[in-house]
This record gives sequence, structure tokens and C-alpha cells, in this order.
Amino acid sequence: MSTANRLAPASSSQADARPPADPGVDLQSVHPVGKAFVSRGHFAGQWTAQVAVNETALPVYTLLAPSSRFDVGSVLVKKHTSTRTSAPGPSFAMSKREAGFYPEGGDWEYVVLDAEGHLEDRGKLALCARCHAEANADWVFGLPTEAR
Repeated sequence: MSTANRLAPASSSQADARPPADPGVDLQSVHPVGKAFVSRGHFAGQWTAQVAVNETALPVYTLLAPSSRFDVGSVLVKKHTSTRTSAPGPSFAMSKREAGFYPEGGDWEYVVLDAEGHLEDRGKLALCARCHAEANADWVFGLPTEAR
């Protein structure tokens, strides 16, 4: 798989030794859903957010209800830009894994990328799971009204 298909964009800096994200979770397969909105969750108020999902997640996310459940392979990404400068900010992704992968986190793998797309953290992230346990459906928050 080419570097362009990875979750994290390729870095042109040889000095940065942080690895790109796993190419198995791929940003090229996600498409924006709804409109950008000021994030009330991640760093409330500091970032404008755009949610994007892959084809597996699309039918569930667009009709999200309390009983909704995502299929394995669903990918959701929340990209941030500064509300003041429009500079890129961090991105957060969730990838639905097989039952039993991380029951305490809804069987989602959580991924954190910095503004340049370098992998900061991934996996069974308790901090992510703790907040997402309060989500609308299957550990996922829907779009706010103004973004629909």
C-alpha cells in the first residue's frame, strides 16, 4: 500500500522518527459527513471539527440511533483545525474491531494523530473509552444539530 493510503499523511521530514499510522486504517477510504462544527468534546471550543467515515460506517452513522451498532471495519475520523487560525490540528480515529478486542472500549481501536498526521497513540486507550462510554450509540457521538 502506498504512503498516500495511510491514515497518517506521509512526512517529508527524515528527522521525525515517529512511525506513520498503520496502513490498515486508511484515511483515503473516509468521506466527510455533515458540515464542520466547533468541537464541544476534544479541547472544547479550540477546534473546528469535521467528521469523516468509511463506507462500512456510513449507513449507521447517518441514521445514528441509540440502538445503532457498527460493523467490524467501520472507521470514523474527526479532523480538527484551529478556530482562530485554521491551522491543522490533531485527528482522532476509531476503528471497530472484532468482538472481544476491547469490551471496555466498545471493541473500538482508538487512534490519535498530531497535526502533521504522525501517530501519537493507538489501541485500547482508556481515556478515549471513558468519554465514549457516554456516547449516543455504540460508543459513538453523532453530529451536533448545526452540523447535520
